[in-house]
Amino acid sequence: MFAVAQGRSLAAYPLAKCLDGTPARYYLSKGSSNHVFVFFEGGGFCKDLADCQARASTYLGSSLQDPPTKKLDRPYFTRSIVDNPLLSSFTFAYVRYCDGGYFSGERSPVAYNGSTLHFNGRWITEALFADLRLTDAAHVVIGGCSAGGIRTLAHIDALRAMVPSSAAVVGFADSGFYMDVPFFTDLKRFVVSPSGQNATGLLNSACLAAHHRAEECLIAQRAVQFIRTPTFVWQSRYDADQKLCELSPACASSPQCVDAYARNLSWSIHVGLFGRHRPHHGAFIDTCERHCDDGLRLPLRVAVSGVTPFQAFAIWHRDLQSNQHLNKTMPWEQGPLWEMQGGSHQC
Repeated sequence: MFAVAQGRSLAAYPLAKCLDGTPARYYLSKGSSNHVFVFFEGGGFCKDLADCQARASTYLGSSLQDPPTKKLDRPYFTRSIVDNPLLSSFTFAYVRYCDGGYFSGERSPVAYNGSTLHFNGRWITEALFADLRLTDAAHVVIGGCSAGGIRTLAHIDALRAMVPSSAAVVGFADSGFYMDVPFFTDLKRFVVSPSGQNATGLLNSACLAAHHRAEECLIAQRAVQFIRTPTFVWQSRYDADQKLCELSPACASSPQCVDAYARNLSWSIHVGLFGRHRPHHGAFIDTCERHCDDGLRLPLRVAVSGVTPFQAFAIWHRDLQSNQHLNKTMPWEQGPLWEMQGGSHQC
């Protein structure tokens, strides 16, 4: 029931280049012609020129070794209406991540240590939406996991502007809600710096006005309170990647410290998404030791009151389209939120 997608090169768009200069690429699995799910692949980021040079010779910096087709064998892309009630009939556009800067850089070419690097993420993004030709789209979901989830939460309003206004657009971010931990946030300074990837053009303008450091607006804890496009967050309080990169080794080995981080993460989702009377957003917060869909198999055993994340997303989307959320002004405690209780566990 998983989709097989055909590769599509963006070679017709001269600026849509991976780090190494090869043409950017995405994979398309056709479903409903006017319902489209644009999914941005994850894979970290590069924090300096040397890191980007090394990345340019890998899958995450080049399309050179990309196959002509790709099996989309992840829960997001199952064609089972039971397991994936909203998205199963959608056309899937799986966007390859090969720029190292959250699909948002604007600086090219850059000479470094005998290499030429291309920080062209924004131009890849613009070429993608031009190539998809969404003029007839009625419903568009823009999402991703990990770095793809980060870019969704940081850029969703700018991405929405690339879709015709006649379409209903929502965001769907899995495992992209990171916290503003100084030593981790600081690593993203190269991404936004004019002498780095120069990736500020797609960031939320209200967030940039509120924060002195542009890199903070790549962090969901700071960015989500400013986004206007309705967005659904699927996030674990015990995200495996966050445990590695946002917690010190001493904290990561302490159940008490990990639980404190988890509580703070949950609270930040509540306040960020639903504070200040923003009932149009939604969230499913689980307690699985996971990152993205790693280790999860269909049928999903992750559920709150018998409702799985994809079912919750479908319920939220249905209610949103019928204005059941938009006509309410409610505190976050009553918002469209599904949250698992208890400590971390394997799902």
